[in-house]
Amino acid sequence: MDSTHTRRQPGASSQAGPRTGSRYRGHRRDIDGLRGLAIALVVIFHVFVGRVSSGVDVFLLLGGIFFFSPQIRNALNPAGLTVVQSFLRIFRRLYPALITVVTVAVIASVLIFNRVRWPEVGEDAGASLLYMQNLHLANLGQEYTAVNREVSVFQHIWSMSVQMQIYLGSLLVIAAVAAMFQRHVRSSSQVLHWGLVVATVASFGYATWLGGHDQGANYYSPFSRFWEIGLGGLFGIWLLGRALPAVWARLRLGAGIVGLVLIIGTGLFLDGAAQFPGPWTLVPLAGAMLVVLAGNPVVGEDAASMQDAATSQAPASGVTAMLCAAPFQFLGRIAYSLYLWHWPALVLVTYLMSQGAEVAAPGGGTGFLNGITATLGNGEGFLVGSVVVIVSVLLAWATYRFIETPLRQQAKPERATALSASYVRSSVAGRRGTVGAVCALVMVVATAAVVSFGPVIDHRNQLAAAVDSDDIDPAEYPGPAAFLADANAPDDVPVEPDPAVGEEEMLPQTQKDGCFSGFAESNVIFTKQFNSSDEPCVYGDVDSDRTMYLAGGSHSEHYLTGLEEVAEQQGFKIVPLLKMGCVLGMNLPHLSGDPYPECAEWNDNVQQFIFDNPPTDGVFMPSTRPTMIEGDGPDVVPPEYVEMVQRLTDAGIHTWGVRDTPWHMAGPGVQGNARLCVAEGAEDDTEDAAGGDCGIAEEASLSPVNPAPEAYEGLDITNIDLTAALCRDGRCPAVVGNVLVYRDGQHFTSLFSSLLAPEISRQMYDAA
Repeated sequence: MDSTHTRRQPGASSQAGPRTGSRYRGHRRDIDGLRGLAIALVVIFHVFVGRVSSGVDVFLLLGGIFFFSPQIRNALNPAGLTVVQSFLRIFRRLYPALITVVTVAVIASVLIFNRVRWPEVGEDAGASLLYMQNLHLANLGQEYTAVNREVSVFQHIWSMSVQMQIYLGSLLVIAAVAAMFQRHVRSSSQVLHWGLVVATVASFGYATWLGGHDQGANYYSPFSRFWEIGLGGLFGIWLLGRALPAVWARLRLGAGIVGLVLIIGTGLFLDGAAQFPGPWTLVPLAGAMLVVLAGNPVVGEDAASMQDAATSQAPASGVTAMLCAAPFQFLGRIAYSLYLWHWPALVLVTYLMSQGAEVAAPGGGTGFLNGITATLGNGEGFLVGSVVVIVSVLLAWATYRFIETPLRQQAKPERATALSASYVRSSVAGRRGTVGAVCALVMVVATAAVVSFGPVIDHRNQLAAAVDSDDIDPAEYPGPAAFLADANAPDDVPVEPDPAVGEEEMLPQTQKDGCFSGFAESNVIFTKQFNSSDEPCVYGDVDSDRTMYLAGGSHSEHYLTGLEEVAEQQGFKIVPLLKMGCVLGMNLPHLSGDPYPECAEWNDNVQQFIFDNPPTDGVFMPSTRPTMIEGDGPDVVPPEYVEMVQRLTDAGIHTWGVRDTPWHMAGPGVQGNARLCVAEGAEDDTEDAAGGDCGIAEEASLSPVNPAPEAYEGLDITNIDLTAALCRDGRCPAVVGNVLVYRDGQHFTSLFSSLLAPEISRQMYDAA
């Protein structure tokens, strides 16, 4: 993605043909054109196809080609730039365009999005400017996805973050090795060379392994992605511009065509989001290397026909000639800026044009086109998508012309301590330097404003933190009583909690206390702050000798607030045994379908604990779940659930089995967000596409009859079914009795959970 361009190297001769193994270091316009092809694939696939192309992977390979060899030569040169200078040179080339696009995108998001989305925009923008977006997305568990109304405006910055992290880490390692062997340049060169080989092979192995365990983390990991850049570095050292045997002249055309087929066909036949950066990534990378080799000189070939003259390149043939054509050269020049602009433009326009539209399932659009057309339909989608492409190209050209080019460091500076007085004076000398200094000041101000935007919004949300049941008037906010007891719910009061407040303010206390096992851990959490505190994770009547285990994942956890009130009334304490994305007795995969070995390990650990330390008052857990892992209904009782309850019964442990909640789906396999829908509808006075209540049809998520009583017949279980508190007349709305039911698309707000306490208690203890 970066705007590195190939440059003519000193010592290139145009008088004689190259020898076998000799290096031609002229400017490679065909590689500029390959960069143009790569960005074209990225944009087309993002806008129209809705799948991962090979463009980003080709960018990473090309970045490695022109990064490692020059940086190694620089580090071994006593007069070369320091590591700080080298980083600042890269940063100066990349950051001006980035801060421009991110700032404009944040402003546009504030104008277009409802304020409920601003915290996410702020967090993503800050992570992008800090080159941490890949880690941010991985931490949130957000896998790479096609464009839709919910996707991050800055999702695409993950690749630039990976690239910068690898560049910075590599610069430090190269500088350290060069310093260790500063008196033995040849030894240092060999260590760096073979170190790059080992690191590339190790990264490839790690990516292959991690892809089978956690593809979401694998996709964003710099350790997994390093091998793509490292392979480019080795290719640049070994083969770039090397004169090949004369027979290559006859193979050049075929190699170039095969390379193009591999690059273009990747996005059509491989699922990059599920398979990259694993072994299948070799397909497009091999294609890119074949295309580059197609432009290499051969023995006896007139060097003048292969190198760039002062203003033009001599005629080439085949694929090389195609890539040297004006359209690909233009795209190659604006590739970096075009990559930055096209995704925010696509996301914001999709949001604007899709008000009330249903979201299609991933890959579930009509025909071949599944990008913006999956939301808007083929006709309107193709028209709007074309406008997005044209506008993005114009913005990219303007950014390249007026920001990238003027602010790029024009000449390599002399070695000096970065930020020293002489270095700063040389940077701002002359008119161009003064303009650069002013632009630097503007970028600093813009960066501070963007990075602080997220924390400011978070602080505002904390001041307007979600209320609890003691803070509301039950006459105005009856919540589930509106359905259970026909309690009146006035129309002239705002929804509580405020749906625009961040989801974090609606979480149960276990989240704030660190009393749960995250996705990456398999250990059972017994004390607060993830076992780092001595304070036990207990709730309800914490001094009681009676104990109930709240076991499973988030669909157990969101009952905590209501169950805690029941525990205080009945005189027992609650011990949470929770792991995100997991359930008791069933080894689930990740939501994406990837293996989840940590869930299996946690299950073994927590079951061992339960049977070794049986609770006096049983285990509270879900008794049903959706048919599909993605959340599509109706709800069913998996045999693993029945087996778990059987084991508890055999051990003399009672089970409190609660029927799962309705899952609000935006489309087949696509989870919706009821909170966002309510917030946007409240402000924009719009109705959602599925009935105007931001809810879901009961039959779409739940079976006509609760399947649990029949499935668990004969076992020691109390079946709890709260459907009557959530659904009425075939609809399960997002707001019941003026209280927001869901903090997302499937989990209760803490306020609604607390208001469920009387009904939970009734069904647990007064059911007879």
